[in-house]
Amino acid sequence: MRIRGLIVKQPYVSMLARGEKRWEIRRYPTSIRGPVALISRGWLYGFAELIDVFPMEVKRLHRYSHMHRAPREELEKYAAGLEKLYVWVFVNPLPLPKPVKVTYARGAQVWAFLDADKVLSAMRREGLTKEVVKATRMLRRASRWRRR
Repeated sequence: MRIRGLIVKQPYVSMLARGEKRWEIRRYPTSIRGPVALISRGWLYGFAELIDVFPMEVKRLHRYSHMHRAPREELEKYAAGLEKLYVWVFVNPLPLPKPVKVTYARGAQVWAFLDADKVLSAMRREGLTKEVVKATRMLRRASRWRRR
């Protein structure tokens, strides 16, 4: 089975994994829903479930900095003149106590496909047994949902 990995810069990837940041701001929407591996520069920081995506005006986004954690200046720079951006909503974070090295196709910029067995094996090698159990449950729930 493959896991979708969302590539996010630090420190935001760690904040998403810990649940300190619930919104990821992007320039475009996605139809993807369900569990997502949170990765940055070849490291897995945890998992979370992507449950919703909706547009919001950049001016209005400033009022919700507690949800997306981006400073005003960085948000304006990222928007690059766009009037609206998209809010990707995450719930049920599963942080890893330490990042785990993962591999994915070179050149991936937003989404990367990860081999679930390899990811779970890497987590086991790092002694993250409890997190492997939780991640496996999260991924199984998602695969049952997709088959309906």
